[in-house]
Amino acid sequence: MTDTSNENQVRTVVENWAAAVRARNMESVLSHHAEDIVMFDVPLPVQSRGIEEYKKTWELFFANNRGGPGSFDLAELQITASDTVAYCHALLKIFDSTARLTMGLRKDRGQWLIAHEHHSYPLT
Repeated sequence: MTDTSNENQVRTVVENWAAAVRARNMESVLSHHAEDIVMFDVPLPVQSRGIEEYKKTWELFFANNRGGPGSFDLAELQITASDTVAYCHALLKIFDSTARLTMGLRKDRGQWLIAHEHHSYPLT
């Protein structure tokens, strides 16, 4: 049976992450990520390991005037959560395009941390 309170906590983490990207707030973007985060992304580098590499991808993103209103709007966010692990997927509106988002989270000392993040675009 799925724990609704865990689902709500995960939803809050993911929605706050997306809002932080729109606000271009680096501290908040990183705030609920595990130190050993692994991310697969659309632009290079395709894979980032660890919070420092993850941070560099966002520095590049923000340096290219990305983020802000109209970016990283979540749609169709679906969450499955147990007491210790969760995953979710959503469509991610980035201005006039739509990407896919998948995240894996784990609960560490009572706090949900994003441990895996995957962004992708469908081939057209």
